[in-house]
Amino acid sequence: MPDPLSADALDTLEDVQLAERAVDGDFAAFEKIVERHRDKVYRLAFSLTKSEADAQDVVQEAFINIYRKLDTFAGDAQLSSWMYRIVVNAALMRLRKARRRNEVSVEEVHDGARLERSAPGEPAGWRVRGDEAVENRELRDQILAAIDQLDPKYQAVFLLREIEGLSLDQIASVLELSTGAVKTRLHRARLFLQAALEPYLGREEDISN
Repeated sequence: MPDPLSADALDTLEDVQLAERAVDGDFAAFEKIVERHRDKVYRLAFSLTKSEADAQDVVQEAFINIYRKLDTFAGDAQLSSWMYRIVVNAALMRLRKARRRNEVSVEEVHDGARLERSAPGEPAGWRVRGDEAVENRELRDQILAAIDQLDPKYQAVFLLREIEGLSLDQIASVLELSTGAVKTRLHRARLFLQAALEPYLGREEDISN
């Protein structure tokens, strides 16, 4: 076990250094990892499960698995991305058991959906102007409801991109997919949301990125 460090000293360490110390038996280093990433992990879990209780269960399960598997972290990627993978897997496993009755197949939204003013070759965006979304509570509710209807595998990609702000390559690492598969899932998620929200946005509204 490495020599113990003060909380202030642990604060100065990078995630990889904390992980190395935790693997060597320094539980305070692991607690620092939990403290550093707990809020983001919970936010991601809640974004996927839409339930405080489920999100808390996912966070607890995820951190237990993170601790158990920490010695498998290779250090060739960000620790946060590696942790996100475990969180997403835990959340998706829970969703598969509880939400099959509400799943919507985004494959049903074909490429013929209206994609106004999108750049050639780029997927259409789902977002509306921020000021309108803030002022229109009904629209906000419809956006959240539409996201909630996405199949979990598409929802995970969408949330990691739009809520967490991860790059396509980072999402590919988190979900163990190719970057091309991430692009495809994100494209389909946006198509579904465009079609679902069109009645509330109006046919002439610009919702491109």
